[in-house]
Amino acid sequence: MNETAAVLAALKSDSAKTRERAVKNLSPAALQDSQIIDALQNLVGADPVEYVRDAARAQLLAAGQTPRASAAPIQVKQEGAGKPAIFALGCMAIPIACVVIALFVIAILALLGPQIGSVFSRVTSGLGPP
Repeated sequence: MNETAAVLAALKSDSAKTRERAVKNLSPAALQDSQIIDALQNLVGADPVEYVRDAARAQLLAAGQTPRASAAPIQVKQEGAGKPAIFALGCMAIPIACVVIALFVIAILALLGPQIGSVFSRVTSGLGPP
């Protein structure tokens, strides 16, 4: 009975990979347990991840059970689906940083322009003919 509780807990896990692994590792004896069969039927009918539903359906067929009809496929956000948006943000950050740095340099030159001009004037007058 302890094994059944562990299997049921794995079948109800938040992780799709854990649920799939639990389904695929079911022993023939476990496939005779009505609680496990019910859990597999629930996975076939309502699990949001397609590969978990497919694994549960295959185990039910192997056990001689008729799987329930699946509900309409539930759309699950794929892992890494936001990567193009992150890439676009990264591509926009570089030009924005260049513009900000250029504006900063222009502001500094505008503030320090007279001092820089006097330094250059002194240097060029010092380089003239004696």
